[in-house]
Amino acid sequence: MKGKYEKTAYLTLLSVISMIAVVILHANGCFWAFSTDRYWVTANCIESVFYFAVPIFFMISGATLLDYRDRYDTRVFVKKRALKTVIPFLFWSVFGLLFRLFVTKDLAWDEIGVVGAINGILNTQFVDIYWFFNPLFVMYAFIPLVSLVPKEKKTRVYGWAALVLFCTSSLIPFFLSVFHTGIHWPLDPGAPVHYLLFLFLGYYLSHKELSDTFCLLACGLGIIGLLAHILGTYYLSVQAGGIVGDFKGYLNLPSVLFAVGIFVFFKRYGNRLMRSFLGKPVRAMASYSFTVYLLHWFMLRLIQKVFMHYGIVVDFSLWYRLGAVVVIVPASMLIAWIVRKIPLVRGILPS
Repeated sequence: MKGKYEKTAYLTLLSVISMIAVVILHANGCFWAFSTDRYWVTANCIESVFYFAVPIFFMISGATLLDYRDRYDTRVFVKKRALKTVIPFLFWSVFGLLFRLFVTKDLAWDEIGVVGAINGILNTQFVDIYWFFNPLFVMYAFIPLVSLVPKEKKTRVYGWAALVLFCTSSLIPFFLSVFHTGIHWPLDPGAPVHYLLFLFLGYYLSHKELSDTFCLLACGLGIIGLLAHILGTYYLSVQAGGIVGDFKGYLNLPSVLFAVGIFVFFKRYGNRLMRSFLGKPVRAMASYSFTVYLLHWFMLRLIQKVFMHYGIVVDFSLWYRLGAVVVIVPASMLIAWIVRKIPLVRGILPS
């Protein structure tokens, strides 16, 4: 068992790195306020560099869950996923509504009503960063079906599925868009089902023996994807005087190439890093990674509100955008550590 864990320790490292990346990504919200000022140049770089967070999170799910039948049956799988994600999603979405009604006060109940509240929760309008739950739930719904593929055929079948989804969700839409062909691609890459691409990629890349040539190619294409994201977004946006998203989107070609490059790099070198002094703190942080996903939006808003009370706008500060994570991760871990000791509520911040 220990040997098996050591072979997949890089997934633990990836989960912690993705956790840190997603906090920095959302602290960098000023990216969406386009400007020719210097802050937007750094914001564009930060946005692109840490963009891998969500794709990697989905890929880890594929690497760890598509073999669930080796460990337990589907009833247990559904129960575990519900306790791990559905209950926290509903609780913190409701909490997000209350937070915006009574803390940030940017919502009024008279403008929402019961139907609006339900819509806001289901469509992640109150805590917008929770959008990732919808494709995640779609993945969970598909896993019991696709996991029926015989184990000896899984790598080949999932690899083929990933290739088909890559072509239809990333490659073709990207070239149709970037060359302004005017052709409307009928397979809308915005649908949650397209995120199955990352599920299959995660399994394929984690279970396939990757050659040196493949690793070098994947990392090289990952760097190209990152540079395309940074430079393409910069030049098109400057020309248009506003943000142009031709190179953006988690399913877009630059993002997929970059995420695959990151995943392959850490599969290659992550286990070695986990055997170093990093291993112990990373494993300690890993059980809190989902907690940080759930809580960091609230903490960012509180930090902004406190500074605004003193007339300070921190949104554009590089110190805030890169440094908020230093406060948020330990604070989230402390909150979770306390909550998990309370039997009636510990399920809202699962490990």
